[in-house]
Amino acid sequence: MIGGTAFGALVTAVAGSEPGLALGFFLVASTACAVLAVRPRAVYLIIPVPALAYVVAAILVGQIVHQDGTSLTALAVGAAQWIASGFVAMIIATVIAIVTTAVRQLRSRRDPRYSAAQVRAGRSRHGPAGATRRAAPARPQQRGAELDVGAAATTAFLERHGEGRND
Repeated sequence: MIGGTAFGALVTAVAGSEPGLALGFFLVASTACAVLAVRPRAVYLIIPVPALAYVVAAILVGQIVHQDGTSLTALAVGAAQWIASGFVAMIIATVIAIVTTAVRQLRSRRDPRYSAAQVRAGRSRHGPAGATRRAAPARPQQRGAELDVGAAATTAFLERHGEGRND
């Protein structure tokens, strides 16, 4: 999202125009891309970023484009105008982030194949992440005939749950 907003600031500065439409468009577009690229459980972290990114980009572009005002009052008035020109874009981008967060959170709660336990274990509804996992071998705590019963129980458990042993 920061990259898209920075690109919008660059386009605005090269065009020599005040922060506004072009910067706002890139802010909204980069927010839409960012909320889709982030994990469903972490998308809420993007909610405050559009407003902050626009404020920083607008002040930087405004300083680059309008270098005539050197007094502190002129800079403060200019900064307020530059930030206000992107108010609608900041609202739209923030609403996109909030709605996407709500939809993705509800979807992950409703889908029984996509639970928090699976996410913590590194598995999603599409199967294991990365390499396939193997069951850890049972630790023998007993000696003699009781050990054979434990190994047989472990093998039966793994076969019942669809995980064969790779011997």
